[in-house]
Amino acid sequence: MRKGFRLAALLVSAVMALGMSACANEPDLEGSELILDARKAYAELDSARVTMTNEETGEIDQEFTFKYDEKDVCVFSYYGKNGDDVYAQFNNGVEDMKFENGEYSHTVRGDRDFNQYTRAAKHPQADEGLLVYSPSAVKKAEKSEKDGEISVKYEYELSKMGAQIEGVDATGFETEYRFTKDGDLLWFTETTLSKDRKYSYKIEITDRNSVEKVENTVKAHGLDKED
Repeated sequence: MRKGFRLAALLVSAVMALGMSACANEPDLEGSELILDARKAYAELDSARVTMTNEETGEIDQEFTFKYDEKDVCVFSYYGKNGDDVYAQFNNGVEDMKFENGEYSHTVRGDRDFNQYTRAAKHPQADEGLLVYSPSAVKKAEKSEKDGEISVKYEYELSKMGAQIEGVDATGFETEYRFTKDGDLLWFTETTLSKDRKYSYKIEITDRNSVEKVENTVKAHGLDKED
């Protein structure tokens, strides 16, 4: 599975794939401490559900759910769609079920293509890289407070991020992180700009440390059928 939400048409995946983090010699930006704390808090969760909503349609296009079992193995599921294109995956550390490009596949631990993730060797979507932060590529930073919420907005220089976004002549990338007045993350948005439109997604982290069971999305959507 790619590092980043799965469908290439969802442009933020290319940026999220970079696994960005702050280094000691990078600039200290407005609101950076809030984002760094949120990244750390997310990586320390025992379980969570992450949804990505297309702000143009109001529909949830992608959902990722994970939970560590008693042996610290990551059990996760993913479901994403883009028009008629669907991607689904379920992995419990022993077997992996996947539906991609219209085809179903099944692997087990020991197979060459099988990946097992743990609390120490995290799935990319269960690690801090989910929350994009690349301070050396920020060309404009803004922090504000209104109605008891804190907003941190960053405008990025794509050429400095090293991101290659498939299928779109991208001209810019922006993020906004929204926090409570006490610094707890509420949600964040990622927006990719092109010459003729913008693609914006709202990412929410819910069910923090309260996921009781990870649903097998491949079976739930009836995708576990071989041709």
